Amino acid sequence: MSLAFTTEKKMDSIIFISHRSTDKDIANMLIDFFCNTGIPRNSIFCSSLPGNDINEKISHEVKRALKNSAINIAILSHSYYGSAYCLNEAGVLWYRDDIPVIPIALPEITYNDMFGFLNNEYKLRRLDSDGDISFIYDAVSEAVSAPQEKHSIITHENQKLRERYAAFLGTREIQMPASTTPAISTAEITTDDERIVLYYILKKSIRKVSKAAICDWLNKSEIYDVDIDNAFDLLSSLAGGTVEKDTLEFGIEAFRKYSANAASVLSELKECVVRHTKLAINTFKAIWSTDTLDPTVGLFLAYIVDERMNTFGDRWKANEQIASIKQWESKNTLDDTLSKNYGTCLEFLVQNNLVYASEWTGPGNVRQFTLCPSLQEYLFNYPAEIVEELQKLKDAHYFDLPF
Repeated sequence: MSLAFTTEKKMDSIIFISHRSTDKDIANMLIDFFCNTGIPRNSIFCSSLPGNDINEKISHEVKRALKNSAINIAILSHSYYGSAYCLNEAGVLWYRDDIPVIPIALPEITYNDMFGFLNNEYKLRRLDSDGDISFIYDAVSEAVSAPQEKHSIITHENQKLRERYAAFLGTREIQMPASTTPAISTAEITTDDERIVLYYILKKSIRKVSKAAICDWLNKSEIYDVDIDNAFDLLSSLAGGTVEKDTLEFGIEAFRKYSANAASVLSELKECVVRHTKLAINTFKAIWSTDTLDPTVGLFLAYIVDERMNTFGDRWKANEQIASIKQWESKNTLDDTLSKNYGTCLEFLVQNNLVYASEWTGPGNVRQFTLCPSLQEYLFNYPAEIVEELQKLKDAHYFDLPF
């Protein structure tokens, strides 16, 4: 989507920040960041700012602001998706498809959580990523024709925003989606295994689902400790369901009953899904913050970042991966520490749920692992807080050629 606008439009244009009132602290951080990087405060509309609802009803203010917006930002959280008003506002952002929309996700939101108008067709941005913050600044300053600020100031404010955001997350309590009482009873769904698989069925609006499809969804959503066989066995007992060749066919009466009340049932089931979600990015940051990461594993991370590598071979495919690592070592004039210790590094990622099995040579024999989506998104945006450290690890393994 183009960020180019006419001069006349830019003179009257504003930055529209769509958010739930419970997330106003994040909106205020963004406003401070924009103002400190040379973007005029009067170019920013945020419904939680003092004075925005003094003269007329907020719905009128929002309508006028959206008409004049040059770029729209949506701060996505469970609270945002739980608000009918925010979802209506999101519909307006989507409808104005000539205006760029930047979705900024709080930690609990992944692409699998996005629905409605602001769905996973949009690229998520995060405030713990140096690259994402830089993108947000560039897009916003261009949209409102703000003078380009000095690089040193932008870098300083970028770091300050990330630190402020990290401090906020340390004290934040995630607002879970509002629990609504389903129009039907879900008392017959007694295990978490059933709840999570039923959530998938209702989310996809399908009655037949394979074990492979559920596995793929669980892996990509980073949901753990789910016994799919148990879920299939229990769900197939409802109103004539069956399981054949690792495929569940949900009973037609049960499917009609639950799908007719999908909105309320999904809200209830979502709480269970969230309890079983363990994002790799959070695990990685916890390990990184202890400053005890094995240097060779750190070197493996440098390889992943440099080569944007998201799949890793095991068993017979390990030889292909080691060959790739050797090429990287040669290109960077490094010794062979990583290529000799690839297996140990991969095992570290596996043990800490930073990767998931994605290909097999046979039952139980994994031949390839894939980097978990949340960690991939983080690493591939070159976070400033780790790039410098990874470079130091590479420098420590520099191989001085004898010529």
